[in-house]
Order: sequence, then C-alpha cells, then structure tokens
Amino acid sequence: MSDTAEITLLDLSWDDILFQQILPRLSLKDCFNLRATSVLYKELVGAYFRKMRKLNVSMSVRSKGPAFKVLADGCSNIHYLNLSQTKWMTDDLLMPFLNNNRHLTHVNLSGCCDITSRSLQIIFILCENLKSLNLKDCRWVTAGCIEELVYHQENLEEIDLSSCFNLGDDSLILLIQKFRKLRVLCISNVYSVTDKTMFAIAHFSRNLEHLNVSQCWRIKDEGVWMVGEYCRKLKSLRVRNCQYVTLRSLDYLRSRIAIDGLPYSRWRYREIENIHPFGGINLQI
Repeated sequence: MSDTAEITLLDLSWDDILFQQILPRLSLKDCFNLRATSVLYKELVGAYFRKMRKLNVSMSVRSKGPAFKVLADGCSNIHYLNLSQTKWMTDDLLMPFLNNNRHLTHVNLSGCCDITSRSLQIIFILCENLKSLNLKDCRWVTAGCIEELVYHQENLEEIDLSSCFNLGDDSLILLIQKFRKLRVLCISNVYSVTDKTMFAIAHFSRNLEHLNVSQCWRIKDEGVWMVGEYCRKLKSLRVRNCQYVTLRSLDYLRSRIAIDGLPYSRWRYREIENIHPFGGINLQI
C-alpha cells in the first residue's frame, strides 16, 4: 500500500480558505501562538496580517505594546482601526503603525488619553480617504487639530468630538463649512457650543442624519428649530440635558426625527464589526 502524503493546515488555500474562513475566527492570542510554532506558520500569520483590513484592539486594559509593535510592522492594509479606551497607547507605539497603513478610512481613538496631535497629524496627512473619526473623550484635541483636519482632508462623513472641551463655535463652524457630506456629528459635552454652531449645521450640513448635542447647555430652541427645518435628512437628534431646549422646538420635530433614542455610536460600531473580508482581530493576549 502506498504511503499517503500528510495534509496540513498549510496545504489549504491561503487566500480562499485560511484568510477568509479560518484565521478571522481566531483571537489575536491564537494568531500569535500559531505564529510561534514554526517558520512556516510565522510566514502564514504574517501574510494574513498584511491582508487584514480591520483591527480592533479596543478596551485592552493592560499594555499590549510588544504585540502592537509586531502589528505595526506586519499590517499594511488596515482600513478600520479601533483603539477605543486603550489607555496604554502612545504616539511612539501608534506612529509607526500609521506610517505603514495609509488606507485608513475609519479611525476610533476615543478615550486614548496618552496620544497627542502628533499621531493625528500623520492620519490627516497620509490617510487621504478618511471617512470616520472618533475622538470622544480626547481632551487633548485643540482648535489646531481641527484646522489640520480641515486643511488635509476632503471626504469626512462621520466625526465624534464629544467631551473635547478645548473646542468651541469657531473651530466647529470651520469643520462644518468644509465637510458638506457629514452624516454623523457628535459634539456632546462641548460646553462652549452655542446656536452659532447649530445655525452653521443648518446651513452647510444638508446631508446630516445623526446629531448629538446633548449637554451642550448653551444651545436654545432657535438653533434646534433651524437644524430641524433645513437638515431634512436628519433621523436622530440627541439634546438631553440641553436646559434651554424645550418642547416648543422638539414637538415640531418629533413626528419625523427620533429624539434622544439609542445612541448612534452603539449601533454604528456594531455594524462596522461585520463588514469587509479579513474582518479583523481583537487584541486579547
């Protein structure tokens, strides 16, 4: 009886089977363990990293610096990057990754308190097709960051600047004037925002679908009414704890707009989890 050649995982089609069906189901810890078993498996995982389009390392409490350095060297095709609440992330870790991944379209840096505008500048300059940017709770964001964004980018459709306390009407109006295709704008907890920003939204953001101005306590009925009147594509509006916004403006809008419903960010990022091949991996090591 002739010997039968042993079939291994490596004999399966890398592009059609391993990269599409098997490796996306592994945790990052599993990928790194597989990578460590042999030279060939290290080559396999490295090839997977190069093709991967989405990377989610959000909510990683402990420092994952060494693993992220491997990803910074190995990943070159990431489009969706979620670093939400990675308190250990720094410019020194992030900047090499950004330099190697210039196709980013969706970036979530919410709660990243130890990175600075240096990393943002790289994103703005190198990633020419940025569509979604989440900077919620990034209190280091300044008006200068917005000026850089406006100068270098053209296609932004979604931005979350919630709790970016250094921003005000002038910088937000500059942003709104530039990005006429905005569909999602979150500026909750930016306390200096007034109806000037709301009037700019009404004038320039005719494609807006979701607006969050909750806890912007200087906004009044007039601003809300203007947005509702001129942003005819608006689907949801969050105005919770806006003390000068009353039923006088909200009753007018409630028949066609969801007022203070489910936060948009909660279902938007769930939606992103399930798109694109090479869906991505979670940092769990």
